[in-house]
Amino acid sequence: MDLFSPDQGTIVASTTAQPIADDQLVQYLASIRPAAATVISQAEPVDVDGVSGVVITYVGSNPGVAARENEVMVVNQAGNTYEITLSTLPADFSIDSPGLQEVLDSWSWA
Repeated sequence: MDLFSPDQGTIVASTTAQPIADDQLVQYLASIRPAAATVISQAEPVDVDGVSGVVITYVGSNPGVAARENEVMVVNQAGNTYEITLSTLPADFSIDSPGLQEVLDSWSWA
């Protein structure tokens, strides 16, 4: 699922290629973070419709591309690992982050 905001922010929800064990979710988040990421938060618990996971935020950029602030979470549900990501310009993060929270508040695994 991909959602886009008018300011170029995106929310992407997808499954990982392989399920990730619960005790490896933090390590998985560290492994997918770009090498040049900065302002990296500590992993924190997150709840998506009663399913627990972990979330981090960081600022990342590639050469020649504007920096993006990212909030990435992973949760395990019914044998699958779901990765849910908000990516937006750092100046827009405080505006787009509540949009992600609205999506999460209405999320249903049913």
